[in-house]
Amino acid sequence: MSTMNSLDTINAGEHVFIKMPSDNVKCIVLKSNSNVSLGKFGTFKANDIIGRAWGNSYEIYDKDNKTRIYRLDEMTEIEETENNNREIIDDGSSQKLTLEQIKALKSEGLKGELTGEEIVNKLKESHATFDKKTAYSQAKYLQKKGKKFHKVFTPVKPTTYSVNEYFYIKNPAKIRDIRMDTLSQLLSYSNVHAGCKLLVVDDTQGMVVSALAERMGGQGTILGLYDGDNPHYDILKYMNFGQDVLDTVKVLSWLRIDRAPDEKSPDELQDVTELTGKDLEGYHRRLKAYKIVEESRRILFEGNFDGLVVASQYQAESILEKLLQYVGGSRPVVVYHPAKEALLETSTWMRRCPDLLAPQVTESWLRKSQVLPGRTHPEMSTWGSGGSLLTATRVIDQPVQAALTKRERMALEKRNAEAKKAKRAREEDEGEKTAATEEVAVEKDDDAEVAPKRAKQA
Repeated sequence: MSTMNSLDTINAGEHVFIKMPSDNVKCIVLKSNSNVSLGKFGTFKANDIIGRAWGNSYEIYDKDNKTRIYRLDEMTEIEETENNNREIIDDGSSQKLTLEQIKALKSEGLKGELTGEEIVNKLKESHATFDKKTAYSQAKYLQKKGKKFHKVFTPVKPTTYSVNEYFYIKNPAKIRDIRMDTLSQLLSYSNVHAGCKLLVVDDTQGMVVSALAERMGGQGTILGLYDGDNPHYDILKYMNFGQDVLDTVKVLSWLRIDRAPDEKSPDELQDVTELTGKDLEGYHRRLKAYKIVEESRRILFEGNFDGLVVASQYQAESILEKLLQYVGGSRPVVVYHPAKEALLETSTWMRRCPDLLAPQVTESWLRKSQVLPGRTHPEMSTWGSGGSLLTATRVIDQPVQAALTKRERMALEKRNAEAKKAKRAREEDEGEKTAATEEVAVEKDDDAEVAPKRAKQA
């Protein structure tokens, strides 16, 4: 029997997104032997889901906060009836239960004496006009009440999609308003894959770096340039990456790219043999930091990056002028910005730059749809802009010949062939002359050796 991979199970100490019946999402760090509160939906024990597979929904079903796997009902076709909603007045008088009685039902639900489904059925039975509603209105009513009273939650695995959606809804400014569809296009344009080497300027709190690292899967190198003393890649911790993936992400401060002439290594500044205690610990800490910076600088200066991705708050032109020299030929350059107008200025600059080819600005439009049997339609409200992308290709600027006609190309090939033939003939003539000269020199040497012997014999 095959054992389940730890990546496929919910583990203690990891970030988990809890999706509640109201469709709200709560982010928690799962700790063993602890209780997780979901507000009005109750509380569950963390140990009940640790070690279980992702993708299941759980129901809190008793006063001891025990959980069990909840099987969602499959969507079924709704049969049309002759009912209509013309005579229904939704003023609250149709519900026979009073507010106090409904609160009592809620209290019983929190204590585990009633399940969410039982509460919804009581509300349904006490609704005077429920049977007069259309089949679609009845299904919508049950769904709406279920979001209030069902004590069902679903642990969601942190991925690029779930993390991006969580922050885009909760705090879009944290990730500079980059939406999932725009981020997916960024991944496509940047040609990120396992084993590649990317240069990144990321001011989205690490959302872009996290997406790239997830796609590379622990194989390759990402060099992230940051402003200030520390990189602000907060999103990385939500992704539950293993150490093999984290090791692919290297960072380098803009201030550290060019070392000062008088900057020395810790070995040159101190004699390690004279250090003890905390001074020795401090020395090793500084030496480790120095080696990390030197390694990142070496990777940068080696160049030949497979792509450049920029999602910065600063002017993109200044960044491109500094970093284009490190990008290999025929490699993509992708720039993200929340405002399309800022990219139009950069696009104009790119068209004048001989190192960039075919700059293009794109902006995606996304609208969610309700997908239900017989009721599939776009939602009435939708999101605003998810940002824009500017893409181009890095080229090596070298002079090339203008396009030639077929006759001119054949004549050029003929001249080149004749020139090569003449060159080989000259080389052969020179070789023969050199050989003849060497033979004459050898004969002279022989005569010089023989002459003294003849004189001695005489």
